[in-house]
Order: sequence, then C-alpha cells, then structure tokens
Amino acid sequence: MIGLKTAFTAFLAIALTTGAAIAKDKKREVYKRGGIFQNVAVEHVRPLLANTARVSHFWDGQNTERGSYTRIVWHGADGREYGCLTDTKGKSGDAWSAVYAGRTIDLKGHKVRYPLKQKTHPNGDLGYQMLRYNGETGDLTIFIAANRKWWESDVGHLQARIPAVTWEICPDFPSAESLGAEVNTKQTSRYYNELVRQDPGQRILRPQFVNECAHEWYGRKARKNCQTGGGN
Repeated sequence: MIGLKTAFTAFLAIALTTGAAIAKDKKREVYKRGGIFQNVAVEHVRPLLANTARVSHFWDGQNTERGSYTRIVWHGADGREYGCLTDTKGKSGDAWSAVYAGRTIDLKGHKVRYPLKQKTHPNGDLGYQMLRYNGETGDLTIFIAANRKWWESDVGHLQARIPAVTWEICPDFPSAESLGAEVNTKQTSRYYNELVRQDPGQRILRPQFVNECAHEWYGRKARKNCQTGGGN
C-alpha cells in the first residue's frame, strides 16, 4: 500500500497547466477527496484493460463539432502500456511505455481505502489514475489527483483496435504487429469526435469488472460499506 501524498501530487502539473483550455459549454468535473471512487477493483484493472486501445481526448472541447485532440494508449495483456498523447494544441511528444496494474490507496483522514490504476515508467517514476468505466457502452473516463481533489482528465472509450492516426501523431509508436494488435484503418482523424464519426470502433464491453463497491471504509466509517446497507 502506498502513501496518499505521492498519488495526489503525481499529476499536479498537467492538472493545473491545462486548465486554461476550458470549454465554456462543459464544466469540468472535480471532486474532493473521498467524494468519488474508481469503480474497478485492484485485481480487475489488468483484466479490464488487457488488449484494448483507450481512445480519448482531454476533458475540454467535448461539445465542439470536431472534439479535442485524440489521445491513444494501448494496454497489452502482459501489463505493459504504450501511449501517444497530445496536448491541448495538438502537439505530441515521443511515444512512451509503462507497466500498469491496480494499486490500493489508503486515505487515512477519511478512513477509506480505494483502488487506482498505477503506471510505473522505465525510470521508476509512478503515476496514478482513477478509472470510471461503463460496462454497457465501453466509455472510460480518467481522473487525476491534484490539490486534494480529483480532476476529470481524459474522456473516451475502450476499443479493440488501434486507430490508424496513431502513427501520424507519434511516428515512433510501436507497430501494431509488434504489439500483437490490429489497426482500425478508418480512424484517421486527429480529433476525437471526428474520429468516432469515421468509425466508432469495436467497443470493449466487460461489465463483469464494474464494481461501485470496490472501495472500503473502515474505523468509524465502516458502516458506509455497501455490504452493511449503509450505501456510499
């Protein structure tokens, strides 16, 4: 189990520096600590994501016609993930890789333990994300931690194939063949909404991994656990 401070500062820079690109017609979802939880248990993070492409965009611009710039991550069944992310201006850096898994965080002040997705980069740096997954639609929203709050970050979905535009955005992204993946040749747009209109992708529907009771209250708040009938 890891400390909360590390998790809540891991993505501070991106959460704050991208705040200027706010769409007027879409208010960003922000929650205080203990106000929202991942709905995928620790042991189900890898089974949920294995052999899927997360196709998403940063939270702003959801209601614009073309959508925000597309961001793509491939999750291998071996626990490795490969990313091609754009900023709010459509610029991308080099493709990156990391090891992903579920990890439990203990929020002692609120007396609650909850699951997150942990990324371990080759240099040893750790990053944490909160997953909110819809098993009926394949939609997936990522929240990141900063300033003692959870901030909506990436909004998108899980699909079976990697969009063809990936290598245009990130030429050094590993080949689909090397990843044991297939390419969605119809998805060529750099813009999320436009890309989905080109082809919605074969959505990954794994409702068996949705669990709104994946977190655990303890101590004086143990009565809030789902199994006691207290609700969350």
